[in-house]
Parts: sequence; structure tokens; C-alpha cells
Amino acid sequence: MKKLLFSIIFLLFSSSSFSNELNPSIYGYWINNDSEILIIQTNNTFTRKSKTETLAKGKLEIINDKIYVLRTDSDEEYSLEYYLGEETLVVKKPNSNEAWLFTRIGD
Repeated sequence: MKKLLFSIIFLLFSSSSFSNELNPSIYGYWINNDSEILIIQTNNTFTRKSKTETLAKGKLEIINDKIYVLRTDSDEEYSLEYYLGEETLVVKKPNSNEAWLFTRIGD
């Protein structure tokens, strides 16, 4: 009985600790149709830039299939729906029915 209880607790702890980690394939350099570059780093920070300025910076966390964003360049926090393909990343824009379509351009 102790082994069964230990196994259940271990599985619950493992699944909850790993659910907050980003999918490794999300890290890297992405570009969208507006020529904005999105950089997602392995320390779970991101930067979205245009050709001339930084548009957004912050930290990311994935919980329950949503990206939770804590912007460090503003006081904004929000969650975003997303889809991660092999070479594409679709992210619903905050407070909008529109989405960004990003294509991978590097690791």
C-alpha cells in the first residue's frame, strides 16, 4: 500500500512540475508576416522586435495549453492560446480575435 501511495504521489508531483515547462521546440527565432522577429530563449524569456524597435519583452510559462505572459517592459500579464507545429507557431493576440503566424528561422 505504501508503494502504491508513493507511486501516485510521485506521478502527481512529476506531472505538475513538468506541465509548467515550455516545449523545447518552441525555443528559437521566429518571424511573422509583418517581419517581426520573436526570440524565445531557454530561460523562458522572450523578445518581439520590429526592424526598428522592441515591441514586447517578458517571461513565458505554459500552463494547461496556454502561454502565460508576464511582460517586463510593461505591467501587463495575460494568457494566450497557441498552436506549435514543426516549423510554425500560431499565437492568438491578447484581447483580440486575431493571431500571429510565425515561421521558424533558427534555433
